[in-house]
Amino acid sequence: MTKQDFEIYPMPMFPTLSVQDVRASVDWYSEVLGFGTVFVLPGADGAPVLGHLRWRKYADLLLVPDEGGSDSERVKGVGVSLSFLVGDVSVDAMAERLEGRGVALDEGPVTRPWNTREIVVVDPDGYRLVFFEAVDVERSFEEVMGDVRK
Repeated sequence: MTKQDFEIYPMPMFPTLSVQDVRASVDWYSEVLGFGTVFVLPGADGAPVLGHLRWRKYADLLLVPDEGGSDSERVKGVGVSLSFLVGDVSVDAMAERLEGRGVALDEGPVTRPWNTREIVVVDPDGYRLVFFEAVDVERSFEEVMGDVRK
């Protein structure tokens, strides 16, 4: 996503992730994955206390400092995956671009039985991010689910 003026609107849902270094994470999400930076809020000492990122409209993500104290070794995001529709590029093209930037794919590209093609990456704090696209856009959701249930 390129640098632009972002529309501000009430978000119907958004995840908030605690990260070790807000500035480094904002940079990784924007420079490596292609998220747009809506804004970075500095704290009293000037260090960022919030990073507001956008993948697409209504697909926003907030990054906040980890307040875990000495428990900084704990695993984050266990059992949680955040999924993002790729939109204007293919999953395979995104996988190639990420691998070209040295990002190891945790999984994929893989085609799933529920009519998506996906890649999975893990961010610097251990959160799993799934980027997906529909495989057959002509098939209805009911048709796909009928096949999955067989």
